[in-house]
Amino acid sequence: MSAPAVPTEVASVLRRYSELAGQVSEKYGPGSQAVVFVHYEELLAARSMLLTRREDATLLSRVDTLRTLIQRMYSASVPQVPGQMPSRLLRRDPPLIEYDRGHFEQRYAKVCDVVGADVIAGQRCRDPFGAIRPRTSYMFVVTDEAELRIWGRPFDLPDLMFGRNRATVRDVPVAHPMLVPERLRVSAAGEMVLLGSAKVEMVVANTKSGHFRPPPESAAVVRDVCREMWDLDDADIDVFTLFSHDSGQERH
Repeated sequence: MSAPAVPTEVASVLRRYSELAGQVSEKYGPGSQAVVFVHYEELLAARSMLLTRREDATLLSRVDTLRTLIQRMYSASVPQVPGQMPSRLLRRDPPLIEYDRGHFEQRYAKVCDVVGADVIAGQRCRDPFGAIRPRTSYMFVVTDEAELRIWGRPFDLPDLMFGRNRATVRDVPVAHPMLVPERLRVSAAGEMVLLGSAKVEMVVANTKSGHFRPPPESAAVVRDVCREMWDLDDADIDVFTLFSHDSGQERH
């Protein structure tokens, strides 16, 4: 018996990303951030199609492949740390990371009220699509008290993937510590994409915060929050980690 035919739309989308990944790899190198970006976009596209094709074997297989591929590329591209970072890893598992108060007051405190006005926090995140858009990247943190906070201004995924922060408030670049000004402590931080229509059905997230540099254990924190907040299965949650426990922080 022959294998079932892959739906035309699915095959077309996957073929397009395969061709694009090949072109980008040839131009920028197979391990480049440009290739990571293409794979990340393909993962979002595949998961978006899965919303209405939950049993599609081709999509499920491709999502599994992309999960492994993206994490491997993230792990191979940990940035070099220029000296000591103004954050401290107080506890690794479960993670607890604290940003330096003096550094925060000097660089970010003056615009925190403006940033805070656009933060969606706690139970407001349970039904978020009135405030934020699906399949769009947003900055998030999970506080030391397990509260999810999402900054309601969207980011362009290429800027996030290539490390370009173009979000500013009164000429001050917006950074993760600005979402937790009262305590400057988090257990996870990064970028998050929510997928769904009437409700959140899937999440693609990473722990790419250069200010907090969350350890790999932060992925479990993000998964716990997604399970509790949106009643998701692990199969519907992707969390990619970037930093190791010794990535330039003070350790206590």
